[in-house]
Amino acid sequence: MIGQLLAGHYKVLEVLGEGGFGQTYIVEDIHLPGKPNCVLKHLKTTSTDPESLETARRLFQKEADTLQQLGNHSQIPRLLAYFEENQQFYLVQEFIEGHPLSRELPLGKRWTETQTIEMLIEVLSILEFVHAQGVIHRDIKPDNLIRRVSDNKLVLIDFGAIKQLRSQTAMGAGRQNITIIVGTRGYMPSEQIRRLPRPSSDIYALGMMGIQALTGVYPHELQDDPNTGEILWQDLTSVSPEFAAILAKMTRYHFKERYQTASEVLTALRELSNSSNSAITSIESSTSSLHQLTLEWVEDGQVKYRTILEKQQSKNPGKIRIGRDPEQCDIVLPDPTISGLHVEIFFHSPKQRFYLRNLRQQNPPIIDGQLLLAGEMPLASGSTLRLGQQNFRVREISCKQYPSGYTPIDYSKCFAITLASAKPAPKTIRISQIKKAEDGGRKITSVSPIVVPASIAPKRIQPRLKVGTAVAVSAIAGIFLLNTGNLNKSKSQQNFILQQPQLCRVVSPSGGKLLAKLRSEPQTEIGAMKQLNLGEKVLFMKVRGDFVQVKLADGTQGWVFGDDIQRCERTISKGLGTRD
Repeated sequence: MIGQLLAGHYKVLEVLGEGGFGQTYIVEDIHLPGKPNCVLKHLKTTSTDPESLETARRLFQKEADTLQQLGNHSQIPRLLAYFEENQQFYLVQEFIEGHPLSRELPLGKRWTETQTIEMLIEVLSILEFVHAQGVIHRDIKPDNLIRRVSDNKLVLIDFGAIKQLRSQTAMGAGRQNITIIVGTRGYMPSEQIRRLPRPSSDIYALGMMGIQALTGVYPHELQDDPNTGEILWQDLTSVSPEFAAILAKMTRYHFKERYQTASEVLTALRELSNSSNSAITSIESSTSSLHQLTLEWVEDGQVKYRTILEKQQSKNPGKIRIGRDPEQCDIVLPDPTISGLHVEIFFHSPKQRFYLRNLRQQNPPIIDGQLLLAGEMPLASGSTLRLGQQNFRVREISCKQYPSGYTPIDYSKCFAITLASAKPAPKTIRISQIKKAEDGGRKITSVSPIVVPASIAPKRIQPRLKVGTAVAVSAIAGIFLLNTGNLNKSKSQQNFILQQPQLCRVVSPSGGKLLAKLRSEPQTEIGAMKQLNLGEKVLFMKVRGDFVQVKLADGTQGWVFGDDIQRCERTISKGLGTRD
């Protein structure tokens, strides 16, 4: 359908999603000034029987009316049009520019209690409106919440109109034995699996999102009590008893034991949030939150990262400048297509967002495909940036806890994490060398000294060594390059990674998947060489577009999608026996 014109208005640009119920496309309305993008949902009807079509038409009209009413909320996409063409049904909705909340909740990442409460309150405020219209969403999950670029608010999408209509038309076609359940495994309560959803079913799903945010574990991977059916999660995180009780009530196995309305949960959460003597206040009273942005780019075949904090010290206070001029810039790049002083990144406190400002009108940057001729634009996790011929990606924007009174270090002293370096090794100091250690008869010998750039080495470092621990060392604003000797050969996977720990990547498929495809060539879905398991370690080789070439322990090389792997410093340190 790419390039096709529908209803004389909507030109199909690209596929946004596809499934058994139909397709979703990005289209442009050629009749409006500027040809704005919209989202078009196409229902694939399964029967041309007149009676079935009439039933589908009636249900389609009803769903369109409901979506139009829901669109009155500022955090729900507006319904722009709906129409029938060649006995096919179409919905046109507002296009929300942003990224799914699932990008902020990868496997293993844990939110603070404060962050989680804020997210729950925001989504519950939307659900309060939705339920007041007599509508049950039935598929609350991170993928159906979009972090809108324009204001950083969450927008609830995909109310399942097409899924509901599809099930009805299928039954109308004489397939009475079909069973279609709207929802996602892990977020669906028992009554919804029996196709009896109610408002508290949405509350259950949102509660599971809260537990996911706190534990870093996907809901379908959590265990439940075999006797009660209740989800077991509290031993996976540290949480105040008051908040734990709210989440437990949101996710009760039996719907009668849950909160029955979104308003009830909102009241409980707001009371907790406003309570001066709550556990969350006592836990976090000695810390403060700082926003931080991690920028990623490839330079001379090396992937580099820089993390920028709000209130970061720099050559121009409050701003991190990028360009070729080392006198003016904090991030200096050699690419001749980049201007001497090109752009700057800063944190806007009133709006609580990072922005990028153009400092070179004759060589404007491109942000997320848009040319920034002058002024500034907000940045979001996943945003792409192009300066001259150099591409960047905002790897992450987050809010993390630091000790109260903490001041970010002088930016010029930050140690850029690179994959490799062709330059001469920096001046180093020797911390320690372990000749021999024993652990129950197992000997560990010839552990090489840890090499630390002298510019970032603390004045006095005292590594703590315990039985069974090879090395226990921490570094500030830097990375230690570990070179282990000959360890037990049976641990081939660990030896393989320890050869070049800075290149280590761990398989962490996006979207809650357990497997990632290893391809022989990038930009292809055909002929996957093999499947990589969640948690499997690989070595980074190089980047090409959205794909990364990796090397396996057996020597196999191939390409994976960039979002399916992550750095694995923590995994390495645990494998070495490091103690926190």
